[in-house]
Amino acid sequence: MLPNQNAVVANPDTSGVARWGKSDMDEVIEFHQRAAMENLKALMVKLYHRNPQGRHDAKLRTIEASVSLTFSHSNDGYYPHWESIKATDIVRIALDESYQGTDRVLPLIVGLRKMIMASYDNHTEFYYFTSIDGQKLYNSARNVEIAAWMLAENRDVRGRLLLLSDSVEQEERNLSYQRLIGQIIATQDNLATIMAHKSGRLIKNVVVTAASMVFLPI
Repeated sequence: MLPNQNAVVANPDTSGVARWGKSDMDEVIEFHQRAAMENLKALMVKLYHRNPQGRHDAKLRTIEASVSLTFSHSNDGYYPHWESIKATDIVRIALDESYQGTDRVLPLIVGLRKMIMASYDNHTEFYYFTSIDGQKLYNSARNVEIAAWMLAENRDVRGRLLLLSDSVEQEERNLSYQRLIGQIIATQDNLATIMAHKSGRLIKNVVVTAASMVFLPI
């Protein structure tokens, strides 16, 4: 089955003939994908509340409505100017000091979503003959780690964080962003282990360090 680029992730409440073609493993994959997307959506809401300035549609809708609209479209089809750009490059653009846009949250989340969906080969529903690669899932988890490090560290020429997340100076430490990001990483890693065990293929482990912030291929 070809990837459905125009659909959102599978609805767990869908019943009928479409569910008959699914194995227990297909259900497990869809569960993990939904969990990753829900956590990413929650992260986008929190980042917009923390960084309200510059939101691209602030005058048109609430933050929650803006986030829902973003996730109601296919990976990046609603933003054609990013369609031909690699997911990891979109993330780098969002967290680059030279970025000229006012809204950094949108490209960050669009890039992460595009990257995570690529680890599922852009499928949104899974059936008996649909397979995914545990290495891609593992690599996506490491890339989320890299993005999290960039989010916490990248600053402008004045030394100010490009996007506020966990905390700023003289504020009580808020780890809710780290928890959400950690849940996304754990979801991808958990499914990577399941798929590797199922296929019998070993995953090539990579240690991500601050000295080498190189995104892995998906």
